[in-house]
Amino acid sequence: MEQLSVEVVLGLTGLTILVGLAGELVFRRTGIPSVLLLMGFGVLLGPVFHLAEPVLVMKLAPYFGTLALLIILFDGGINLHILKVISETPIALLYSVTVFGVTIVSIMGFYVWWMHGSWLHGLLLGTILGGTAAAIIIPVTSQMSSLRDSAKVLLSLDSAISEVFVVVLALALMGTMKDPTGGGHLIREVFHAFWDAIMLALLAGALWARLLAWLQGQTLSYMLTMAAILVLYYVAELIGANGAITILLFGLVLSNMEFLVGRLAKPIRALIGYELDQAKFVLGEFLKRMNEELSFLVRTFFYVLLGLILDFSALTIEIAMLSLGFFVIVVFVRAVVTESLGRVTDAWTAGERVVIAAMFPRGVATAVMAFLPIASGIPETELFPIYALTVIVFGVVGMAVILALYQRRTPSSPTEPPANLAPS
Repeated sequence: MEQLSVEVVLGLTGLTILVGLAGELVFRRTGIPSVLLLMGFGVLLGPVFHLAEPVLVMKLAPYFGTLALLIILFDGGINLHILKVISETPIALLYSVTVFGVTIVSIMGFYVWWMHGSWLHGLLLGTILGGTAAAIIIPVTSQMSSLRDSAKVLLSLDSAISEVFVVVLALALMGTMKDPTGGGHLIREVFHAFWDAIMLALLAGALWARLLAWLQGQTLSYMLTMAAILVLYYVAELIGANGAITILLFGLVLSNMEFLVGRLAKPIRALIGYELDQAKFVLGEFLKRMNEELSFLVRTFFYVLLGLILDFSALTIEIAMLSLGFFVIVVFVRAVVTESLGRVTDAWTAGERVVIAAMFPRGVATAVMAFLPIASGIPETELFPIYALTVIVFGVVGMAVILALYQRRTPSSPTEPPANLAPS
C-alpha cells in the first residue's frame, strides 16, 4: 500500500461522511440500518481496493472504538429520563444478566465440546461474544417510533450493561489466565467497577452541572463537556471504576439534574449551592444537538473502521462455520430469554419482543476485547478476532433483515401497552 496523499485522505473522509448521511436516509425510508452500508464501504476501502491495510488500521481500533463508545453512551445518557431508568433498571438488569450468563455458558460448552478447547478459553470467548453493541442499538432503536419509551430505555440499558460486563469480565478473566492466583478477586472487581462508577458519575455530574450553569450562553461549553467526558473516563479507569458505565451515568445525571436536585433536602441543596428557582444547569437543546452530530460522525467512522479490519484471507470454511455456530447460539439464547421473560412479566407486546430479540449485534466492546488476549500474550486466542468480527457481521446483517421485515408490517405509531401496564 502506497502512502495516501493529503487530498486523497480528505476526499475519503468527506466521502465517508456522505455515505453515513446516505445510510441515515436509507434507514429512515426502509428501516435498514446504516451499519451495513458503512461496513460495506469499509470493506471496499480495505479488503477490496487495499487503500488501508487491516493490520495498520487495527492500531487505531482500540482508541477510536473507545471514543465512539463513550460518545454513544453519553448521547444515550442525556436522552434518558431518570424515572424511566429507575422503573426499567430491575428488569433490564435481570434481562441482561440472564442473556449474558446463558450466552457465556452456552458458548463455553460449544467451545469445549465441539472444539475441544479449555473451559477457561471458552469462558473468555463467551464473555467477549456475550454483550450487545450500544453504538449500534441505541441509535437504531431511538429512531423507531413503533417502540414505546419503556422498551427503548430497556434496550439502551441492556446494551450499556452488557458491554460493561464484556469489558469488566473479560479483563478480569485475562488477568486470571495470566495470574491464576488472582481469580478470587473477580467478584470484588466487578462490584467495585459498578459501585465506583455510580459514585463518580454522581459527583462529576453535580460539579459539571454547576459549571454549565456558570457558562450558560458562553461559547465552547460543548467542547468543555467533551473534555470532561474524556478526563472522567480516564479517572474512572484509574480508580478501578468502569469508564463506560460512568459516562452513561454522567450523561444521565446531567440531563436530569433539575429533577435530582428537586428531590434533595433543602439544606443539602443550599450546601452545594443549588436553588430550584435558579436551576439553569440542565443541558440545553444546543448541547444535545451538538452531541447528536458528533455521535453520528464518530459512529460513522467506527462502522467503516470495522469494515476495514475484516481480513477475509483468514476466513476459512471451518472458521466461518464455527462463527456461524457462535452466532446461532447468540440469537437462540436471546430469543428464548426474551420470549420467556416477556411472557412471564407481560412487560412487552409481541412486536416489542420481536425487536428486543433482534437487538443481538455485537460491536465495539466485542471487537476491541477480541484483540486484547493476543496482545496480552495469552496462547490459543489467535482466532478470537476473526470469530468476533464474523459474529459482528452476522449480527448486523441479521438485525437488518429482521428490522426491515418488522418495519414494513408495523405502523409508525407506538404500540399500545399491555392491559395491565400503565402508559410510560
